Amino acid sequence: MLDIWRLVVAPNPVLDDVVRDGLLVQSAQASRLSSLAALPLSFVVLAVLAADGAARGEILPWVALVLLVMVLYLAGVGRFVVGSQDRRPYAERLRIFVLFQVLAGGAWGMLPVIVTPVPGHTTTVSVSASVITLTAAANAIFSSPTPRPWAAFHVMTLLVGSAGLVRHGEYGVAALNGLTLLAAFPLARYTYQQVARARLVARHNGLLAQDLRAEREAVERVNLQLSEANTELRHQATRDPLTRLPNRTLFFDHLERSLRHGRRHHTPVAVIYFDLDKFKAVNDTLGHGAGDDLLVQVADRTGAVLRSPDLLARLGGDEFVVLTHDYDAGDGPQAATQVAERVRAVLAVPFDLGGNLVTVSGSLGVALDEPGLSAEDLVERADMALYRAKQLGRDRVCEYGPDLNWSLPAVES
Repeated sequence: MLDIWRLVVAPNPVLDDVVRDGLLVQSAQASRLSSLAALPLSFVVLAVLAADGAARGEILPWVALVLLVMVLYLAGVGRFVVGSQDRRPYAERLRIFVLFQVLAGGAWGMLPVIVTPVPGHTTTVSVSASVITLTAAANAIFSSPTPRPWAAFHVMTLLVGSAGLVRHGEYGVAALNGLTLLAAFPLARYTYQQVARARLVARHNGLLAQDLRAEREAVERVNLQLSEANTELRHQATRDPLTRLPNRTLFFDHLERSLRHGRRHHTPVAVIYFDLDKFKAVNDTLGHGAGDDLLVQVADRTGAVLRSPDLLARLGGDEFVVLTHDYDAGDGPQAATQVAERVRAVLAVPFDLGGNLVTVSGSLGVALDEPGLSAEDLVERADMALYRAKQLGRDRVCEYGPDLNWSLPAVES
């Protein structure tokens, strides 16, 4: 009991506007719900007093008054207090709620004022006291989260009801009935403190959860930005900035994996190395911008004639390399040579460089994988075959073979 009393006399929690508004709406909703008890309770009172001999002409007006106030209360509190929190300020809604509580409290307290006790019977007095006590207790339970409306209902019920009891000479009952205000006060204050603290804790937890969600979303955004930045960096680190083709690093990574896969599954792997004949002349006559445009068009054309498993990369300058694999082992070097011939054919078609039709050709070298070769060895063999194609007059495809004669004089690119 001592612990409960300490809770009752403890200071009220300091509430922010959101919690205070929430308590007002909660009190109004709960009070509207409890007012629905007026219908069955008023008919019980009617039946009990009528059976005791009380005049129906006095009981029915009180029942009608209670039911009318119940309808007005449900409609008015619902419209102006519960349903208007976005339109009316808190202070105005609180005043309206207090006025409706005064009206309801007065209606319930009117029972001993309107109904005259039957001589020799105490039923009317007992019922009147019980009704006042019950409604005050219900109000303490349902409306106490907002103290001012609770006090308005409670005080109005007790004042009007006690006045009716005194009118009939029931001073002791009136005094005893007045004590309910003192008895209900600690209960109402305890309920208010518990509900208010619970709402305040929920409010703080909600704000904390909101802050945590905001921080998590911020972290997720940063992680997403970092992931996108890392993806972009990886893309830039493995792509040629001009043609957007794989660069040397990415090409050799694919080639090494293809060699391991081909040797494990006995499928051939070939490399086609090619560059553009007289590319330097395009740069010298039309400028480096035209040369860059030519390299981009070469990348687009070459990629269009390759098979889906093939990989085209730019190693630098006008040097390109194709990784071709996943073809039938029985096709031998002819499959890779056919791919190279398709590339040579599209390079022979004139290019439109800023309105100038320029005809270039390509020299291509083909090398097939053999046991014991590294990725660098295979590319070097394809480069040797390319060099032989240039020695033999350019615009041709040359396959690597051990009988290549490297005694011919060097040639320009």
